[in-house]
Amino acid sequence: MSRSPEPETLVDLAQDKVAVIDEKGRFRYLNAATRELLGFDPDTLVGTDAFDLIHPDDADRVRTAFEALVAGGTAPESPLEYRYATADGDWVWFRTRVFPPSETGLDGYALSSRDVTLEVESRRRLETIASTSPDVLWMFSADWEDLLFVNGALESVFGIEPDALERRPQMFLAAVHPDDRPAVEDAMERLSDGEPTNLDYRIGPADGRTTWVRVPSRPVWEDGEVVAVAGFARDVTDEYRRERQLTVMDNLLRHTIRNDMNIVDGTAERIADRVEDAVSATATEERGIVPDELDLAELAADLIDHAETVRRVADDLLTTAEKQRGVIDLLRHHEHPQPLRVAPLVESAVADAVDDRSSPTAEISVSCPGDVRAFTHPELDYAIAELIENAIEHAEAAPSVEIEVTAPADRVKIAVRDNAPPIPPAERDPITDRWKMDDLRHTGGMGLWLVYWIADRSGGDLAFDAGADGNEVTICVPDADCDPGDSTVDRTHPVAPDARPTPAGPDAGEMTPVVSSPPSDVEVAESTSADAETAKSPPSDAGTTQPESEAGGAESADPEPTGSEPIDSGLSASETPADPDGPPDSPPGSTNG
Repeated sequence: MSRSPEPETLVDLAQDKVAVIDEKGRFRYLNAATRELLGFDPDTLVGTDAFDLIHPDDADRVRTAFEALVAGGTAPESPLEYRYATADGDWVWFRTRVFPPSETGLDGYALSSRDVTLEVESRRRLETIASTSPDVLWMFSADWEDLLFVNGALESVFGIEPDALERRPQMFLAAVHPDDRPAVEDAMERLSDGEPTNLDYRIGPADGRTTWVRVPSRPVWEDGEVVAVAGFARDVTDEYRRERQLTVMDNLLRHTIRNDMNIVDGTAERIADRVEDAVSATATEERGIVPDELDLAELAADLIDHAETVRRVADDLLTTAEKQRGVIDLLRHHEHPQPLRVAPLVESAVADAVDDRSSPTAEISVSCPGDVRAFTHPELDYAIAELIENAIEHAEAAPSVEIEVTAPADRVKIAVRDNAPPIPPAERDPITDRWKMDDLRHTGGMGLWLVYWIADRSGGDLAFDAGADGNEVTICVPDADCDPGDSTVDRTHPVAPDARPTPAGPDAGEMTPVVSSPPSDVEVAESTSADAETAKSPPSDAGTTQPESEAGGAESADPEPTGSEPIDSGLSASETPADPDGPPDSPPGSTNG
């Protein structure tokens, strides 16, 4: 009968380092694995302080845990991880479990240490990747009651601190756009049931700026049961904005321009028919046949009317083409937002909007504190002028426009109110993400899109309030004075050459009426004493006209209103705008409602 091995022999065969230390931390025993793991002979370490070989960055933490064990007699709930020195001057990571004498019956504290260097280094590499990733990496329990892991990107994407989400794992739902929340909750249920999901949804309030995220998720199976759900959330706002830009340009080409060209084609055909009839009548008369009476005055009037239609539509097309070039130029260039005083921008916009001699007389009032600064794209005055000009163009009575600038909280709001008919839902809903443009539903112009993209480029948004008494369109951009990182930059705009500023009232924010009369000099309310630089010509079409049709010709479903002066795109007539399928220079907007 064979003899059982000695316990010490079995311990020496173990691959883990097994040691016994006294209450002061001195080695009393080490097994043979010490030589393999550390390069030290076990006997040479007996009597030395076990803490002397712990990495300086870990020594205090480990010693504190051991002293608490000695004082309380209870082993730590989880193993200790720390670095330990080797004989050749390197370090290994140990995961050590400590057993007090009360559990082992030994005269000392037993330590079982496993080399986890590869595991720790792999985990730290993954942690580094997770900490530097812009994507939100996450893992929840299968019932969504416990947060198992999330990286720091959570705060930048969802606006939630990781610690807060750990305390309330489902609080991220509050950050989801209300319209998208049911789809997110449905995806959560399907994940818990073991179905992979891939969902795009918005982060942000119903009435504010939103971020689009794409969230592929997978269930984690163990022994045929879903034990966790994991995935990541990637910010795809740029992709959605780019898709929106391409959709708007495609809509412009396939609907607005095509409809206008149908009018031109139909009108040209009628001109040709009338001329052909007149020539035929003349030829018949020369052969001695008495034709039907030919009214030359009626013919001339008809031809003049048709020619005017062609001229008007062609002018609309040219204006639209120039505006499209301006939009492309805006989207292509990397001009960043900067702190700008708002009063000179509003002043410049008013001057530009009333500078068109063909505009009807308009009453414009301005309320703008002189010290308000916005962190905005430099073309903000274009956007304001577009809204003013659109209000003047579409007013059915004497145009009345009110511009009010306020600075609530950390935002600057520029509200433009008018007495024009309500902006059609078909024009404003795509911009506010209420529905997606398609072949049946699309906008008719570029003006409001230009305003939207300027606000979007500024980190802001655009809001509409259309009522029976008129419209209120509000551009909301960040307040420059609420961001400590902003530098002081003052970009001012002077009034147009043919406009004379008049002093404002004693209150810089006073509502000052301005009545513009194109044939005479224009008076513009001045809300700041600073001079403004050369005014730019704002785009003219806000894209809010109703469909019109030509009698007897092709009907235009979405005609482009005629504007006074197009935006200067900076491109020559021979230059070709950027390929819309090429790489974007700026983030586009979402196309989903």
